[in-house]
Formats: sequence, C-alpha cells, structure tokens
Amino acid sequence: MAIFGNDIKPSPLKDTHGFTLMEVLIATAILAIVLAIVYGSFVQTKRVIGRAEGAVNELRGVRAAFNRIMWDLSMAFVSPQLPDQTDTSTFLVGRDDYAAGYPNDSIDFTSYSNRIRNKDAKESDQIEVGYYLKKSFDGGSVLMKREKKRIDKNPMSGGKSFELSEDVVGLNFRYLDEGAWLDSWDSRTKSSAAIPEAVEITIIVKNSNGTERSYRTITEIPLGKK
Repeated sequence: MAIFGNDIKPSPLKDTHGFTLMEVLIATAILAIVLAIVYGSFVQTKRVIGRAEGAVNELRGVRAAFNRIMWDLSMAFVSPQLPDQTDTSTFLVGRDDYAAGYPNDSIDFTSYSNRIRNKDAKESDQIEVGYYLKKSFDGGSVLMKREKKRIDKNPMSGGKSFELSEDVVGLNFRYLDEGAWLDSWDSRTKSSAAIPEAVEITIIVKNSNGTERSYRTITEIPLGKK
C-alpha cells in the first residue's frame, strides 16, 4: 500500500488516569490527620491503662499492709500485772506524732499472731510487733514492721524490721475506749492492763505523680472487749 505524506494521520492517544499534585497533597494531609488521631488515642489509652495499673498496684499494696496489721492487732493481748510486779513485758503502746505535715504514728504491742513455721523452733505463738514509718534513700517514706519472736524485758526494741509498703507518707492510729476514740494509747499507764476495743488504721499514700490517697479501716481486738 502506498503511503502519501498528506494521508498520514496520527493515531489518537489512549486515555490515561492518574492523580494530580493537589490530590496527592490532600490525600497525604488526610492520612497525616488520621494517623495523628490514632496515635493520640493510643497514647491516651496507654496513659489510662498505666494509671489504672498503678492504682491497682497501690491498692494491692495497701490491702496487704492492712491485712498484716489487722491480723497482728486482732490477736493483741496484755497480761494482767501481778501485785508484786514493778514492770510488765506485755503491752500495747501507740504514739501520736506528726512529721512534714502528715501523721507519723507508731504502735508496738504483744500479740498471739506468731506463725510457727518450723516445728522444732524454740518459740511460741507470742510475739512483739511494731509498725512505723521510715525515711527511704530517695527521700520518700516506707511502712515498716518490726517483730521479735521472744517477749523480753526490752519489749519496744530489738527484733527484725522489714519493709511492708512503699510510698506511704502518713500513718495514723486511733484507739476505741468505751465509745471514745483516742489518739494515743499506753497500757502501762492504764489500770487492769487494758487494751482498746478496736483500732482505726489510716494509711496515706503518695504516688510518683504527687497524687495522694487516704485509706482507712477498723479492726476489733477481741481481748480488748469489756
């Protein structure tokens, strides 16, 4: 077939589909906004979960401290002092104090709460117990427990102390006596070696964010009932 110059016609181009620069920019902006929203939601959710886990751990620690203190106090006892005795080695002494704007009470007492784990141990169910706050190395305070397996003539010292709960900035005890709550107690100055009917325990916790929470409970002392 002969082809003449004037008869050559360009073939029509096929339709092409694509994105303009403006469309790409708009899509990128929308994607960035969606990712920012998703990331913000993720971060917020993580913070909420972290706070919730912190609160649960805090509550678990406070509950464990309460259970330990309540167990010991529920079995507190003071033996009657005989007429010819000038001193007694069984006692319940609660001191009322403040430090750095928080209650800083302490309590020492004798209790039947000793758990004998070794059948050959030379000890009985009687034990000396104490609870108090101690400053930690980082400037905070820690709830401590002191226990001595044998009751002796030095009842308010000695034995072993160990950490019970961290971040405790306040510790307060009150003592129920014939319907009235007292801030302190000393069985050595009371007639008939009396011990309170119940003890109110308040623990104030301050976490790393500076949030304070106060927890309170009351435990009865069966041997203290009138």
